[in-house]
Amino acid sequence: MTDLTLTSGFIQTREHNAVLHVTLDRADKLNALTVAMYQDLTAAVQHLAERDDLNALLITAKGRSYCAGNDIQDFLQADPASRDDGKLSPAMVLIHALMALDKPVIMAVQGNATGIGTTMLLHADLVIAADDARFHTAFINLGLVPEAGSSLILPALIGRQNANRLLLAGDTFSAEEAERMGLIAYRVGVAELETKAQALADKLAAKTPAAIAMTKQLTRLSDAAIKTQIEKESVMFAERMFSDDTRAMFAGFLKK
Repeated sequence: MTDLTLTSGFIQTREHNAVLHVTLDRADKLNALTVAMYQDLTAAVQHLAERDDLNALLITAKGRSYCAGNDIQDFLQADPASRDDGKLSPAMVLIHALMALDKPVIMAVQGNATGIGTTMLLHADLVIAADDARFHTAFINLGLVPEAGSSLILPALIGRQNANRLLLAGDTFSAEEAERMGLIAYRVGVAELETKAQALADKLAAKTPAAIAMTKQLTRLSDAAIKTQIEKESVMFAERMFSDDTRAMFAGFLKK
């Protein structure tokens, strides 16, 4: 087992009651994710997988928003060659790590969950959200396409029409709508989110690890199908991300 080394400065971890608690800590940027943050998150997930004394993962965020999605400046600075030959983006490497994890994953959402801030939730086992949570995939408004397998998972999870509200119409779901559709498992008061999320993680960490792992295998969609869909999405996403019109949208977004 290797030590957990984090380099971004924006991902914090602590251990409590057999839970690895990971916190997005870039509140001044609404927890928008950079390449270094994705790498830290992936390292934390892989570290957890190696630890026999840790049985669950809890992901939370500081500040008024859970995650504003991918850092747009990172998109503009990305090298097209980094996506050649089917290479996965750092974001999708993280998604693959979450898919491979046989321990329960709980994500706790407050405020806005935008882009991958929403699609990463599809790879949690349980999502708990505060009443002020808002879910918005945003891709279509930036000239992009879905990622993280969301084009496959969302229609299966919440129905094609609701999925297209997010992916085509660019709608925003309230916490109440997300709960009704099954996008989240629990909705709690804003002040309760931290304690309720920790209690939920503690509850899962106390259960039999082998039974948890087998139950995860039985209840989720085929990993092979999701990985194939991620590959398709990634090719189209890179094509759109490096297109002139989308890059102009990125630049306009940063000027706001």
